[in-house]
Parts: sequence; structure tokens; C-alpha cells
Amino acid sequence: MTTIQIAYEVDAAAVARVEALLAEVALRDVNWNGVDFKIERDDFTCIPDTESADAVALLHQINRAIDGQE
Repeated sequence: MTTIQIAYEVDAAAVARVEALLAEVALRDVNWNGVDFKIERDDFTCIPDTESADAVALLHQINRAIDGQE
């Protein structure tokens, strides 16, 4: 399981976009194939305890989804 923390100030519509993105990533991205993503609300948006290049790229996608760009 991979935990994704989303900031409290992110609205419900943006969280829904992130959930849809993560479902697609788990289905189609070879680096995250079959991963069970868990979203938690926290003070800021991040993927805790993960420093891989794949995680950085995913966090960028998440931020774009929050901003409505994906």
C-alpha cells in the first residue's frame, strides 16, 4: 500500500480527480502496476517516506490533478 497525503485545503472535487488519476496509474503505469493507493488528509500534499524518481513524477501528476490540469 502506498499512502498519498492530500492537504486539508484541497477541495472534494480535486480529491476526486486525484482518486481517478491514482486508479488509472495503478492500472496502466508499469512503475505502479497494481499498487493499492490510500489517500489521507494532512497538512500538506506529499507521498511520505518515498524519494524515488517514480514517486516524484507521480506527485507532479497529483499536483496537476489538484490544479485541474489533468
